[in-house]
Amino acid sequence: MGNYFDLAYLIKSFPVILSYVDTTLIITLVAAVFGLAAGSLIALIRIHRIAVLDRIAAVYISFFRGTPFLVQLFLAYFGLPELFQKLGYQGVRDIGPLFYVFIVFSLHFGAYSAEVIRSAILAVDKGQLEAAYSIGMTPVQAYSRIVLPQAFTMAIPAICNIIISTLKGTALVFNVGVIDMMRKADLLGANSQRSLELYIDVAIIYILLVFIIGRLGALLEKQAAYFMPHE
Repeated sequence: MGNYFDLAYLIKSFPVILSYVDTTLIITLVAAVFGLAAGSLIALIRIHRIAVLDRIAAVYISFFRGTPFLVQLFLAYFGLPELFQKLGYQGVRDIGPLFYVFIVFSLHFGAYSAEVIRSAILAVDKGQLEAAYSIGMTPVQAYSRIVLPQAFTMAIPAICNIIISTLKGTALVFNVGVIDMMRKADLLGANSQRSLELYIDVAIIYILLVFIIGRLGALLEKQAAYFMPHE
């Protein structure tokens, strides 16, 4: 396999590809933080069926769950600058592609996490919410201190799956000009004609990241279990 596969090159190029993992992690982290915030808000809107907002939330969820990730990226990357210019914002062409990636990944994460969080909130015993109101808690206090901690604990496995899906989705961002592991592998492969070795490097890194996230999720679920009521 000497002419077709070079193990030495795979090992040599691994640190180079790994040096671009920060872009992958930053995108995933930003998406998780803002996506969970958006998902929690949307979940509450849908649970309480807040008039027009509930319909808007339903359309939003349907769009991001029903269209391919890459289509969403292209719509944001090519469409948002046009929209901003129509609204009178100049200089939007100078905004880097990472800005649009953050927007799409956060909204995508929010659409998926909203349904997960909504289901988890509905799974919390309603009697606890009524008991909280009976002792004088406001709705905000009741949800923040009693309902949401339990809901998030129940939702941890599903949220971890969304994080993993988002992480793997970052392999698409090179299509809009973001220099990540995939883009670096493409560039190096074009020069070295060793694309197979480089893509194996990328695959190994993603497998390691998914394993780490899975283990951290299991640990977090175990540590957060004290939020759950015990008989």
